[in-house]
Amino acid sequence: MLHDIPYLTVTAKTKVYGYRRRIPKDVRYMFSNKSEIVRSLKTKSLAVAQVEVDRLNRWFDERLETVGYSRKQNSLLPAELVRKVHDDLKMMGEHPDDVPMIGIRSELDEVRKLAKDFAYSQNVYKDYKSGQITYDNFLELEHAYNNGIYGKILNHHERANLLLEELHSKYHDGLKWDEHDPEVVKYRLMMGENLVPPPTWQNATDSYIRQYARSKKQRNPEQLLKHSKSTEKLCIRFSAHLSAGMRTPLKEIDTQDVEAFVDGAGVSDSTNAKNLTIFRAVWNSWNKHNAKQNVEGDPFAVAVHDSKKAANTSAKIRRPMVPSEYDYFCASIANEPDPEVQMIGKIMAYCGAPTIEAAKLQRSDVKLDSAVPYIVFRSTQDSITGKDRLDRAVPLVGALLDDLRDYVRDHYIAGKSKTQRLFPRLGYGTHSASMRSKVLKRHVKNLRPTDPRLLSAYSLRHTFTDRASKAGVRTDIAEYLHGHKSKQSSAIHRNYGTKMPASETVELMLRITAVSEWGFIEDYDE
Repeated sequence: MLHDIPYLTVTAKTKVYGYRRRIPKDVRYMFSNKSEIVRSLKTKSLAVAQVEVDRLNRWFDERLETVGYSRKQNSLLPAELVRKVHDDLKMMGEHPDDVPMIGIRSELDEVRKLAKDFAYSQNVYKDYKSGQITYDNFLELEHAYNNGIYGKILNHHERANLLLEELHSKYHDGLKWDEHDPEVVKYRLMMGENLVPPPTWQNATDSYIRQYARSKKQRNPEQLLKHSKSTEKLCIRFSAHLSAGMRTPLKEIDTQDVEAFVDGAGVSDSTNAKNLTIFRAVWNSWNKHNAKQNVEGDPFAVAVHDSKKAANTSAKIRRPMVPSEYDYFCASIANEPDPEVQMIGKIMAYCGAPTIEAAKLQRSDVKLDSAVPYIVFRSTQDSITGKDRLDRAVPLVGALLDDLRDYVRDHYIAGKSKTQRLFPRLGYGTHSASMRSKVLKRHVKNLRPTDPRLLSAYSLRHTFTDRASKAGVRTDIAEYLHGHKSKQSSAIHRNYGTKMPASETVELMLRITAVSEWGFIEDYDE
């Protein structure tokens, strides 16, 4: 296959791709004085070969930038340093794994080949020492067995001995070797020592947060930052029950450590279940993305199962608002001095939109000048809600239409920022979610204190379902209007391509807003 990719080669007979790159003379000392790097990529796929070429080029360039191992790298943690040297040896083909191993499990032909190469090299060396051949002839003949078992073992030891001599020069007069010196680490790895440290709880936590951020699933920046920080804090809390804190090797974490955390947490069963699920995600993420350092077992499995079972039994159900509570919320939010809070609360009360969907609306989502004014709820790059809800168009009727027009006229300033964010302060930012929750909570009043179910601003979503039912709206259309994804509401979404026209639901929204009594109100004895 023809290509014009620098350093990429292909064998004429087998069509296997390879990598070949000349090393400039002034930097050959950084590559064991080799004149070129020759590597088989062991693939016949051009796409795979391109990836490997890019990887080798990045390694080559980084090695030049850091001037090999001569530069001090004090900022590196020991674990990171070992992995860096380890990976560099693999790239150079100088890792012990790249050297043939002869032992009891070796094929007899390999043993015979080793003996034959050894005898050949000894005879060539004797001929050179006796003057029967020149030095150039010696090098030429020696090259013949360089790629054999004996040659690879001998070359590896020669490179290791050369490095050892350099270390003796560096640490003379009884000076103790610096175990963090990259050249010391390199020598020890070349001699077969396993210096790659066992993965710790800190490694697993860092890896999970990194992979979470790299995930292709769309998340808004606030959710991403919030989850990353809360996960880190939670993992640190768990580490208080581990023998070496965050440095505890994963293989040393057992079910007793998990039980100790659960016993001392002092939180509800549902919170326990959520926390333990995150721990298990951290553990599983490490094993998924670090196959070579996989840790057996799952110390969180039993605790996760038990906590979820307990949470299902003890969990409190969120209830809808009764008419008097809904009226209280609407009256209270109308007197809210913060225009952003007031408008977000009114949108939630109007159509049961969750807080985050209302808060992340863009100016372009509010169609005030259409024949039938409407709001579009959707997830965009700037307004990812994190929930799998339906995109939908909800017609604007009644007081909310006038309120939105007033808000846009008095508080939305076009061109103030590069985005069209309708609620820039409460819709976006690191602490925007907690701020929204805190201010909206002030407008919720529980007028049924004997009812054990939970009441919050999110209850407006359940309230919309009851109001739509009382208005005689079909369940599938009601679910579509407040974005609840079900088989029925998804069918509506599919039938209309993306969104049901607002003109087809405007009468339904008029009926819903006119409802003043709804639902079955269960009585509770004092």
